[in-house]
Amino acid sequence: MSESSSRATGLAALVVRRPLAIVVVALVLGVLGYFGTRRLGIDQELRALLPDDAPSVTRLDAVTDRLGNQSDLYVTIRGPSREANLALGAAIAADLEQRDDIRYVLFRRDPAFFRDNLLLYAGLQDLLDLRQQVIDAIQARVRRELSMFPEDQEASGERDDLGLDEKALRERYGLDREPSEYFERDEGRLVVVRARPTRPNTDISFARGLSRNLKTAIDGIGPKQFHPEIEVTIDGSYAEHTAQASSLERDIISGTAFAFGLLLLVVAIYFRGLRAVPLVLVPLLIAVVTTLAIAWALYRELNLVSAFIFAVTLGLGIDFGTHILSRYRDERRRGLEQYAAIRTTIATTGVSTAGGALSTAFAFLFLVLAEFRGFSQFGVIGSLGIMIAFVAALVVLPALVLVLDRIVPWRVPAAAATQAPGARIVSRELPWLALGTAVVCLVGGVLGAAQLPRIGFEYNLGKLGPPDRTSPEEQQRANEYRDAVGRTQSTDPTIVLTESLPQTEAVNRQLQAILDLEPEQIAEITGLEPYPDTPRKPKPEPKPAPAPKPASGDEEEDEDDVEPDDPKFVRLAELARTRGTVDPAVLEQLKQYPPERLREMDDLLSSVLSIYSFVPELQQEKLEIIRDIRTRIDNKRGSFSDADLEKLKSWERYLQVDRPVGPDDLPPWVKVQFTDMHGELGRFVACWQRGPKSEYAHAKRIHDAFDTIDTPLGPAPAVGSHFVVPEVVDAIRGDGPLVMCAVFGVLIVTALVMFRSVGHAAIVLATVGSALGWLAAVFVWMGWTLNLFNLVALPLLVGMGQDDSLHIIHRYREEGLGRLAHTMRETGGAVVLTTVTTVIGFSSMLFVDHIGLRSLGWTAVVGMTFCLVASLTLVPACLRLGEWLRVRRGE
Repeated sequence: MSESSSRATGLAALVVRRPLAIVVVALVLGVLGYFGTRRLGIDQELRALLPDDAPSVTRLDAVTDRLGNQSDLYVTIRGPSREANLALGAAIAADLEQRDDIRYVLFRRDPAFFRDNLLLYAGLQDLLDLRQQVIDAIQARVRRELSMFPEDQEASGERDDLGLDEKALRERYGLDREPSEYFERDEGRLVVVRARPTRPNTDISFARGLSRNLKTAIDGIGPKQFHPEIEVTIDGSYAEHTAQASSLERDIISGTAFAFGLLLLVVAIYFRGLRAVPLVLVPLLIAVVTTLAIAWALYRELNLVSAFIFAVTLGLGIDFGTHILSRYRDERRRGLEQYAAIRTTIATTGVSTAGGALSTAFAFLFLVLAEFRGFSQFGVIGSLGIMIAFVAALVVLPALVLVLDRIVPWRVPAAAATQAPGARIVSRELPWLALGTAVVCLVGGVLGAAQLPRIGFEYNLGKLGPPDRTSPEEQQRANEYRDAVGRTQSTDPTIVLTESLPQTEAVNRQLQAILDLEPEQIAEITGLEPYPDTPRKPKPEPKPAPAPKPASGDEEEDEDDVEPDDPKFVRLAELARTRGTVDPAVLEQLKQYPPERLREMDDLLSSVLSIYSFVPELQQEKLEIIRDIRTRIDNKRGSFSDADLEKLKSWERYLQVDRPVGPDDLPPWVKVQFTDMHGELGRFVACWQRGPKSEYAHAKRIHDAFDTIDTPLGPAPAVGSHFVVPEVVDAIRGDGPLVMCAVFGVLIVTALVMFRSVGHAAIVLATVGSALGWLAAVFVWMGWTLNLFNLVALPLLVGMGQDDSLHIIHRYREEGLGRLAHTMRETGGAVVLTTVTTVIGFSSMLFVDHIGLRSLGWTAVVGMTFCLVASLTLVPACLRLGEWLRVRRGE
């Protein structure tokens, strides 16, 4: 007795002696696996597709550790009454502030601080202009008082108006820059409450619970009591991610239910009875939930690619049970008893099934070589799932057969006449049909493979998610709340991590300078023409020039009367003139960047925000000017007219500022946005870039341009969720060829070890290669592209095509020469069923809105159909040609 026969006899004896114990243990494992499966989460972030030591991942982890969650939740209030909207907003904000899952809430932004320090936020030249206006007015008043001539007093009276009207000065010197008190638009008919939750929007269970609890709290407040027409919605990424996840789950559940029902029907029809349904599916489901429980123990969460391992394991694992049960049924039809039928099944079909399972499992396991965790995690779980499904089919399925047979005996009909052993005579004539079939299949595969260079890769990951089904009305509503909170700040930014407040200031000044530079200045610094389509900030309207002084009869005398200015204000005027909009020291720093990179930064950057966005520059110089203005006005206060004094009542409070302000002096609603998880203030800068960040080329531009900001205090690393996009695509491009070579290597080695025949191994390789070549032709014909989802299907297709051909060749070698037709009737039928059931399993993905998953489904369905066609045509054709050659050689 051979070693394999001995092992088959031992395993068959174990199954026959302890069938109930085996079934009970399997069911217990299945129940435990179910509870583990329920705890398995899905990490929807792209960072989960990269190894933990990837540059963007380590930086994102650093950002998370320092800053926590960076996504906001928005509660949008719409109603005709601003007062009612603000009252409801205050009530909702107060409720949110009491929640443990909310870090902070922004609703009313008290502008008192910025009003009190208004002049510190004016430009240096604007303050010098204001000072000169006050000087001119006071000098004109002095001349009028000293003049002995009525006509001079009248002329001077036209020039001694201080012009300190608050509204006019705000408009003239651009001082209307304080933040609006509320996030609102349309005169308060739309008001937004902005909150920062403690956990990210990709934590779907958290996002759902937060949305559900928040809706309950809002309903408890009673919006209608504030105004009968008021409406409240929860907007932003939390609501969007929750809606997308719910839609995806509904699609998966409905598609899986349809596919599962179809599987039941197909299995029942093939085996001509309902008994086969639980026999095949119960061991398979136990294997699937056990696999997912192990996945939970290993990873806790699945990434986007491996999230649908359930469908993959279900589709591939059903093959094993189908082959085992089909062979057992055939042996019982031939009159064998249960023990003998189980032993024969394990010794024959069990061996070929083991070969297919091992080769497919090893093909999956080679995915671990990839740095791309979408491949590696999928490979580990997939290989485990395949082997567990194989063991369940080989052990649990026969045990379940025996248990059910004790309850309701399975009356297997006798073999039909057409299934009787046929003649072993092989014709010596050339099998033209087999030759033609083989030539057509191989030529078609070669021609299809020649189309591979024409298959593109989808570099825009944004096109792989759910399609945008937002209606115009919904888009309009979204635009309204984004306008209220600021469009740039409603999307994920690039975060520059700094080590200290001085470094934060240096980074902020650099990036703000890039925004403020004119195209001509960029060209001067880089020596390159700036991109013509780079959006530019609109230039401020020119300030109205001060009224010219009336001509005097004696200009020389007027010039002699002009008091020479203080040298320190002359220096300040020179500083304002030479400094311009950008500090020369910052310009020198920008010149240290490579010209191409600086031009890219200028083209991409759209907005900058840090604690220093709220801290004015040149404060000591501005305070000198403010003190001088205040002193001059105080010295002449007694001679001011009643009209001047009335104007001063509203204006002179702005002149009382006497000390600079720093980050610690800012109001709490500002500081809370820039305080990290460790209580440190201001150690980061947020910046936003234009363009589609999910598109590889554009995301790589952002990554390369802003990867590190160089400052005199050292480099400051930058990162954003979009930095992951180029690293993911680069990882796929690097790992894909390696993985496919490894998978084909496993295919060849498995076939050689199993058959010890180069010819039969070549048939397996040709079958899989032809099927993939035909698939390539379909990709070109249909205009499909490869992407990070459907790439996973390629190793599956190699394993599926190999598995089908292995079963047919193994059964043919078992039956012997001249038994090809018999082999195709029995094993070929099982191969058809396993492919059909696998296709049905993957067809559940065809019902989802997620474009990437749908592409995976179509690739798998079409590819596995081609694997079946190749196995049913090319394999028997090659085997028939092999028979002819052996007869010709007299073997």
